[in-house]
Amino acid sequence: MPRAQSHLRSMVPLLSVQFMGTIGYSLALPFLVFLVSDFGGATWTFGLLGATYSACQLGAAPVLGQWSDSIGRRPILILSQAGTLVAWLLFLGALGLPRWAFGTWAGAELTLPLLVVFLARGLDGLTGGNVSVANALVADLKHDDPEGRRVAFGQMGMAASLGFVVGPALAGLLSDTPWGYAAPVSAAIALSAVATGLCLGIVEPPRANLQEPQEPPALPRLLGQQHRRCDAVVQPPRQGSLTRFPVAGLLVSTFVQFLAFNLFYVAFPLHAEGVLGWTGRTMGLFFAVMSGVMLIAQGPLLAMLTARLPPSWVFGLGTGVLVLSFASFAIPGASIPFLGAVLFALGNGVAWPTFQDRIADAAGDEEQGAVQGAATSAGAFASILGLLAGGFLYPHFGAGLFLVAAFLYAVIGAATPLWFSSRAGPTTG
Repeated sequence: MPRAQSHLRSMVPLLSVQFMGTIGYSLALPFLVFLVSDFGGATWTFGLLGATYSACQLGAAPVLGQWSDSIGRRPILILSQAGTLVAWLLFLGALGLPRWAFGTWAGAELTLPLLVVFLARGLDGLTGGNVSVANALVADLKHDDPEGRRVAFGQMGMAASLGFVVGPALAGLLSDTPWGYAAPVSAAIALSAVATGLCLGIVEPPRANLQEPQEPPALPRLLGQQHRRCDAVVQPPRQGSLTRFPVAGLLVSTFVQFLAFNLFYVAFPLHAEGVLGWTGRTMGLFFAVMSGVMLIAQGPLLAMLTARLPPSWVFGLGTGVLVLSFASFAIPGASIPFLGAVLFALGNGVAWPTFQDRIADAAGDEEQGAVQGAATSAGAFASILGLLAGGFLYPHFGAGLFLVAAFLYAVIGAATPLWFSSRAGPTTG
């Protein structure tokens, strides 16, 4: 069989799982805040719901990783995808439950359907290793073909990014049908069922001479679909490896960036619902525009800038655009948020990949695993903290939370010379 046909045959199921998985997840983005409100939740409830998914995923990822190493990628991939399917079925069941209230706490009703939604999101997080295990399986399939492996990971990244374009747009259209929220949730169930069936047809290669998979692409990582690395256990860092210059500063910067983003991630849907009066259709269009522009920014725009400017300039430029983006969301006006979405996509699309490359450069070969693991953990904990804090603080700060995020990114941008200092490693600017 020709190499091209063999590559296509092995990658089609994995690309389909990646594409459908990100569509299924991103389908919830446009309407989740409205659903939480309809079920009696408060602003902090929306933040807690997002943190529940992230916390469950963070805790379960190492276990899934050990299982995939011992019993194989394919069984864990099937288990993860089946867990996602069951979670969406629970989610659909919650839509038909009576709105029984078990009490009120901090301005939120604890209703039966809301509790089931929390259960569904938690289950999805616990089994949310499908994308990470798929990336690990790509590395297994291409372990003897470095060039093919790079092409395959690029295809996986494109499939995920395209899923984030299609998912919110589809959810926005389906939410306005007579079936309401049941329509996008049913679509997610159908996609998860198809992806589970495709997993059954995956053929796993012999486990020998396997390579580490790459990190997830920047778009899913920054839009809530950051599946934790669950294919291997990160080795404990050497003493002092995480405190030397500039690694410690880069880890702090990672934490601050994820904190700022997740403050926005919680505050904007609440702002769109309560202040802008948006519907699920408008919210879906917003996230689709953001994802589509980011796909372009991460590709041709980033390639053009990196060919002409040093990394520090690329990162500083992207961070400056992000500051403008977050600040713009605090400005009244019906069309301003879409301008902010474009600015966010452009800024993040060039800044975050450049920053990730700087972390890898500063870590060096011997400490790469330890530093990357620490950076992933810093981002995970910042995500959980930001989701919780954003939900609790929004009633007090309102659109002011966007200015807080802008300030945090301004601090990161001002420290660009520190992150890219010639004393920090071979990359200079």
